[in-house]
Amino acid sequence: MSKIKIRYSVRELQEKYEVGNKKPLEDLMRAWQGIKELDPNDLNSFFVIGGYHGEPFEGPGKVKKDYWGGYCNHGNVLFPTWHRVYVHKIEQALQSIDGCSEVTLPYWDETTEESLKLGIPWALTNETFILDGVLINNPLRSYVLQQAVGDSKRGDNQAYTKPKGYETVRYPLSGLVSAEYAIKTQNHNFAFSDYVMNQILLNKNVKAWLHGSKVTSDVINPQKDGIFYQYKTCLDAPNYTAFSNTTSAQEWNKQENTSIVVALESPHNDIHLAVGGFDADGSEYGQIPGANGDMGENNTAALDPIFFFHHCNVDRMFWLWQIKQDKTDKFEIIPFFPGTSTNYSDNGQGPAVGQQENEHLKMDTPLSPFLKDQNDPDSYYTSNDCINIEKQLGVTYSAGSFTDIVLEESNPKTRKLKVYGINRSLFAGSFIIRAFITIDEKPHYLGRYSVLSRWNTNNCANCQTHLGVSAFFDLSDFSDDEIKRAKFSIKIHHRGETLPDQLKYDFEVIE
Repeated sequence: MSKIKIRYSVRELQEKYEVGNKKPLEDLMRAWQGIKELDPNDLNSFFVIGGYHGEPFEGPGKVKKDYWGGYCNHGNVLFPTWHRVYVHKIEQALQSIDGCSEVTLPYWDETTEESLKLGIPWALTNETFILDGVLINNPLRSYVLQQAVGDSKRGDNQAYTKPKGYETVRYPLSGLVSAEYAIKTQNHNFAFSDYVMNQILLNKNVKAWLHGSKVTSDVINPQKDGIFYQYKTCLDAPNYTAFSNTTSAQEWNKQENTSIVVALESPHNDIHLAVGGFDADGSEYGQIPGANGDMGENNTAALDPIFFFHHCNVDRMFWLWQIKQDKTDKFEIIPFFPGTSTNYSDNGQGPAVGQQENEHLKMDTPLSPFLKDQNDPDSYYTSNDCINIEKQLGVTYSAGSFTDIVLEESNPKTRKLKVYGINRSLFAGSFIIRAFITIDEKPHYLGRYSVLSRWNTNNCANCQTHLGVSAFFDLSDFSDDEIKRAKFSIKIHHRGETLPDQLKYDFEVIE
C-alpha cells in the first residue's frame, strides 16, 4: 500500500490557512466545488454520493414503511462500518478532481475546547470563500439540488420531498418545502433572513448540545447529559456490538449489571439534531420552534456537506475505540444479538436498499452500494474490509480530542514523561519544547513537542481558556533502574532571546 494519508481536523486546516499556508484548505474547497458541479449521473458527483444515504429513495423503501429507502445502516451493527466506507468513498471522489489527488477529508473535532467554546469551524459555515482570487459561495455550507429528491411513503405527507434547485439549510431555518409545509416554512425562514445572525444562532444551539443542560456562553463546563460526555463514555464500551449502535447498547444495558454503555451512534444522533434542529410534537428541543434543517432528518442529512465532516469525526471516534480496546485488527459481532437483524421491529429502520427482510447482519454482509472494483458488480465492501483504516484504507487521523487519553489508557505498560505547567502566554507566538533525559551524566534526546500559539494570547478569549501546556515523551526504552537514576531537562525554542523569568514547569513519570 502507498503512504498512509492523514486526515486532519478542519480547525487544523483553518490554522494553516490563517498563518499563510492556504493550499490545504483551498484544495479542499476546490475538490468540494468540483464534485458538486459534476453531472448528477456521475458516480463521483455529490448528488450521487450524498443520495446514497437517504433520498432519492430506491427499492421497496420508496413506498413501504417497513423498508428503508436509502442505503445507510442505523440502529444496527453495521452503522460504524457502513459509514466508514461512506466517508472513504466521498474522499475518493474529492481526490478525483483535477489537482486534488492529495486531499483528505478533514474531521470536525466536535469535542475540543474550541468546539465547546465556539461551535462549528468557520470553514463549514462562512457564506463565501476566496478561491483562486475569486469570491465564491462556500462549497461546504450547503448544496443546491441538481435534481429533485423524494419518496412515496404513505403517511409521511412527502415532508422531505425537495425540488430541483432547493438549497439545503441548517438550524434555525426549516427545509420542509413540500406543498403541506411550504407557506409555514416560508414565513418561518423570512423571520431568519440574516445569514450572519443565523450562524450565531446555529453555533449557540450546537454549543448547548455539546455542553448539556448547564451550558453558559462563557464557561466550558460540559455536563454528563451533553454530547461531549457521550463521546467520551462510548470509548469504554466493552465490545463492538454494544459500541456500534443504539439498539444493541440498549439491550446490553438491560442484560448486564455494569456501567451504562453509550453507543457511538448516540452522540452521532445528537449532532445531527443540533445542526439541523427538529420539531417533536410541535415543541423544539433546542431554542427556536420550527427549525427543521436537513441534518436533522436521515432522509436528507447527507445532502448537507457538513454531514461528511461530522461522520469523519464519528469514524475517528470509532478508530479511537479500536485503539483503546485493542481492536484495530479484529472485532466481532455477537450473533443474533438485538441490532444484528434487518427486521423493522429490531432496529427501527427496516432493511436498507440491497437487504432482505429478517436478514442476519454479519461481518461479511455486503455494505451496499460500495464496490471495491467498479468493474466488478459483486465486489462489495464488507465490514471485514475496513477494520484497520491504516492497513486497509490507507488513512489515519491526526491527534485530536481524546487521543491522549486513549493512548495513555490503551498502553498502560508504556512509561512516559509528562512535562506540564508551562504558561504559553509567556511566549510571543509558537514555540517548541525539547525534552532530555540524563543518565550517569550522559544525555539522551527524548523528542520535541510543537506549540502553535498566537503572538499575543491576551487578546484571544479562546487562548485564555487553555494557557497551560503539557507535553508527553516516551520512556519505554529505559529500564526501571535507569529511570531511578535519571535527571530530566527541557529546552524551549521561541522567538525571544532569553526565557521569561516567570517560566515554571514540572516533570512527572507516568507508568
